[in-house]
Amino acid sequence: MTEPVTQAWQRITAVLREHAPATAHAIHPAGPADNIRELERIVGRRLPADLLTWWSVTDGVDDRRDYHAGSLIPTHFMPLSVTRAREEYAGNAEYPDPGCCTAYGEHRKPAGEPAFPYCTALVPVCRSIDGGLLCVDLRPGQDHGCVMTWYASEGAYAVEWDDVTAMLAYVAERLDDHAAGRVPDRPESRVVIDNDGALNWGMAAN
Repeated sequence: MTEPVTQAWQRITAVLREHAPATAHAIHPAGPADNIRELERIVGRRLPADLLTWWSVTDGVDDRRDYHAGSLIPTHFMPLSVTRAREEYAGNAEYPDPGCCTAYGEHRKPAGEPAFPYCTALVPVCRSIDGGLLCVDLRPGQDHGCVMTWYASEGAYAVEWDDVTAMLAYVAERLDDHAAGRVPDRPESRVVIDNDGALNWGMAAN
């Protein structure tokens, strides 16, 4: 599983460096491994191998400062650093879903099921400027490791990708399409590079 993640990330960063330098410049190199171990300790569950691999090659983007870096993950998300993922998790985990999360760290709902306000088995990996998150679902079940969308007003409510591997493969494929001049049928899959060299999705060219 680790090789597809590494390969997809190399494809992504190669296209970004050539076509979206503002987004490429905002991406941080890998952070300390101790940060990942601390996050695992706080969550109380092992992180999937593909997420660990992704965080071993990049520590995301400073989502509090790099507002002009565009959106690396469709349609408006940027990858979080491990430290920021821990901060987002700690704040949201204070509001567990009473219909899912038990006091013993178990979960009544399987992976991929909606949760509100939050589920303590969801690990944030990306954040949008409007406060939304993409989270990896660590609950047991067939969809273990899937990537879900979360908003404070709606909770976790949609499976976007089967796992981090699928998410990065999707981005890599769309960027390869853009570099080759291929236009996807779905507007939300369209890559747009703004005048500042930042990657965006499904927007009209400026």
